[in-house]
Amino acid sequence: MNIAARPPISASRDHRVDFWRGIALVMIFINHVPGNLYENFTSRNFGFSDAAELFVFLAGFASAYAYGRLFFAGHRLVATLKAWRRAGVLALVQLMLGTLALGIFSWGALALGRGELLSRIGLSQFISAPIETMIGFATMTHQLGYVNILPMYAVLLLMLPALLALARMGLNLMLGVSATLWLLAAVFGIDPPNYPLPGGWFFNPFSWQLIFAIGLYCGFRRIEGGLSVPFRPWLMALAGAYCMIAFLTIRFDLWSWWGALPFPVMLTGFDKTYVSLPRLLHTLAIIYLFANAATTSPFSTVTRDNPFAMLGRHSLPVFALGTVLSLTGQVIKYDQTSHFLTDTLLISAGIAIQFALARFLDWWAVAQKVVLGPKAGRAVDPTRAERPLGADPSAGEAGQRAAAGSSAGGKRLKPAL
Repeated sequence: MNIAARPPISASRDHRVDFWRGIALVMIFINHVPGNLYENFTSRNFGFSDAAELFVFLAGFASAYAYGRLFFAGHRLVATLKAWRRAGVLALVQLMLGTLALGIFSWGALALGRGELLSRIGLSQFISAPIETMIGFATMTHQLGYVNILPMYAVLLLMLPALLALARMGLNLMLGVSATLWLLAAVFGIDPPNYPLPGGWFFNPFSWQLIFAIGLYCGFRRIEGGLSVPFRPWLMALAGAYCMIAFLTIRFDLWSWWGALPFPVMLTGFDKTYVSLPRLLHTLAIIYLFANAATTSPFSTVTRDNPFAMLGRHSLPVFALGTVLSLTGQVIKYDQTSHFLTDTLLISAGIAIQFALARFLDWWAVAQKVVLGPKAGRAVDPTRAERPLGADPSAGEAGQRAAAGSSAGGKRLKPAL
């Protein structure tokens, strides 16, 4: 199927993607402060998957717009370098967050007299094997707990050009190759090393790339025909039934029933590192249900002004700030029992600060546009519309210059990175 040959849909930003990214960011923040009362109400308590799967799926979906359309318009090198540049940014943010995690927990150990904090989130290796651990830290192979999803995402962006090349040959081919890699990773235990510790990454990119690829597939389907997934009543019923089974499994602690099934653990287990089949199916079921929500539902009528959409528009800085706040919350709550008032103050304050950052970034984008002019605004405006797939990025200004009697030279492509 030639995606570039299909008529493009509206190029406006889909605020539903930002909305769900914002929801995922809030749930990730709550889950990353263990022991608080509100973690009992996040998605992981109602099914096999959690906010991480949703976040990676949405990253793949958005990549179809951010990189895929540029790739299929013939600017393959630019799209590749744009994706790899983003991977580099993620690596730098990861190193910054890891360094801050070290500082936050070291401060907690000294200022609060809680030396046992240094045995948390993988910090003990810095004491027992400092040289080897620093090497692993610098190369992002030694990853601290709660600060380990960005390396996986960076690897996915490094893999993105290969996925786009496969998608250009056929979306089903891309999905088939991705599923094969997911299966091989599970069967042969393929996972980047967690040096200097044994084992591999908690978020195995060779497994999680399937969720990313599914998001990419749905994004391209949205681009080419306006529908990410077709509505089928029987599929809605099947997805709903599976979500109910997942909920009942958690609610009534029926995990042993799955283990008793005569199938490999990859088909009946709930491993997060290798994205076992029950987790994957639950992710797909949830996505299918909400993707086909009635057009009158609040999930289908999200606008730019929705506060969660505002969070999602600035996902990386909000995630980074949320990580710092959640790690600080862990230190504050360490060895303390849950209490409604303190948990409410801690969680609500953290979420409010993240909303404040997102609001500031929205304001800053508009302020630069007003002060520096339209061209600067286009470079920084996070809500700018994507060009239609296959559109000539120089046609608009070149045509205006020609109409004004100026030279008709083409404008050099300058990607908005």
